[in-house]
Amino acid sequence: MLSKEILILVEKFAEITDTDSNGALIALELNPQDYDLSNIARLVESNNCKILSLFSHPIKETGKLVVMMKIDSEDASAVLRSFERFNYSVVYHFQKQGLTDEIQRKRLEELMYYLQM
Repeated sequence: MLSKEILILVEKFAEITDTDSNGALIALELNPQDYDLSNIARLVESNNCKILSLFSHPIKETGKLVVMMKIDSEDASAVLRSFERFNYSVVYHFQKQGLTDEIQRKRLEELMYYLQM
């Protein structure tokens, strides 16, 4: 059984990391000398998103840095494309399932409607 202090610690950590709010999670892997927080924030904000929380930690085996962030948008596809365009290595992302598929389906329907005119 977990002690009361550990439960409080877990609750506070969940509060700090903003786990209750909606949004997507993105993890980048990069060399420490390539870490530029202002550039990462610029890429996120250029896609009309905000960074809700950001954590980084080094990987001892490779010497690389993992940057994990939570953004306020449930559809992270535009942000992911921006990271890829600027040669950031996205090692993990999690977003609301089916959101992108629904948008693409609607756009395809609009294109088909336009072509039938």
